[in-house]
Amino acid sequence: MVTWVLLVVLGCTPRSAPGLTAAEVLPLVRSDAEAPEAWAAAVVEGLRAAGRVPTADEACQVLAVIEQESGYDPSPPVPGLGRLARQELESRVEDTLGLLGEPTLRQLLDVRPDAEGASFREALSEVRTEEELDRWYRAVVAHHEGRVPWVGSAVRLAAPRLEERLNPVATVGSMQVSAAYAQDHPVSRGLSREAVRDTLYTLDGGVRYGTLRLFDTAAYADPAHRFADYNAGPFASRNASFQSMVSELSGTPLARDGDLLSYDGRGRARRRQQGETVAALRGLAAELGLAEAQLLRDLHLEKEASFEGTATYGAVQQRWAEGHGEAAPYSEVPQVTLDSPKLSGTWTTAVFAQRTERRYRACLARAQ
Repeated sequence: MVTWVLLVVLGCTPRSAPGLTAAEVLPLVRSDAEAPEAWAAAVVEGLRAAGRVPTADEACQVLAVIEQESGYDPSPPVPGLGRLARQELESRVEDTLGLLGEPTLRQLLDVRPDAEGASFREALSEVRTEEELDRWYRAVVAHHEGRVPWVGSAVRLAAPRLEERLNPVATVGSMQVSAAYAQDHPVSRGLSREAVRDTLYTLDGGVRYGTLRLFDTAAYADPAHRFADYNAGPFASRNASFQSMVSELSGTPLARDGDLLSYDGRGRARRRQQGETVAALRGLAAELGLAEAQLLRDLHLEKEASFEGTATYGAVQQRWAEGHGEAAPYSEVPQVTLDSPKLSGTWTTAVFAQRTERRYRACLARAQ
């Protein structure tokens, strides 16, 4: 009794973690979800991993993305995936190897790893989910490396991530997280790229990495902008608003795509082809009191929160606010057309954000 009293006085009594529990998140999970208790628990743990205190609002943001991306399926099937994967793989190999692409694919795919079984090409036509496709691809790589080990070693030395770049599955799991994002995240330190992919296909892992990605962006007041960033990239909505202001100040029509620099297929900023936003800012540089070197240094921070503390960001916001007599806008949904073999018809980031927001509002209604 004395010990218990002392614990109370000293404030050392056991306390539950702040925020909602899995049982309290459970009513927010859509009624048709399989294993709803597991999804609720995964959302709570994902929010905690992202450094958030679980609330109904934030839980609904996570659940809305899950519903939009997979409908509560850790490894969602994709109609016609085998055919789509073959076309994508052919395109990637051709882009990488040129005229050698087609004969190389024949050497890789028209092989039977088991004398009595299907060839890799035949097995590809049977895949139904991204997990099956991912494991098929890894089996192809492992088989050929086993036959000629020195080739695999040489390729890894010359192009360390070539195997990963050629993998036809780029976004993974129930929240369709970029495999590259998950593999490079600090929580993945010490794990192989394959181990991270395997984790993404689990219910818990997909939600954890997806939640980390969802909140790894600006602190938007409107969740629609967070949903847009989930689709278009971190800080894309903030950057799209910045582009709007630059367009107006310079009189130059600009795409509000959230990319202030021009990037190559590997996501690296191009040095020579720097894009229309850079050109428009160069025209404004003298008026804004910015040196070109300062301008370019600042723009290379466009994918970080620290961009908002740069001279370039501050000068554009200040000039726009002076001209309008009101605070400069912080964010807008970027104008991005999505190009993916998994999508039918024309999709944009705005459509993704709108549909996800509707799911978010429906989730909040379930909390009433």
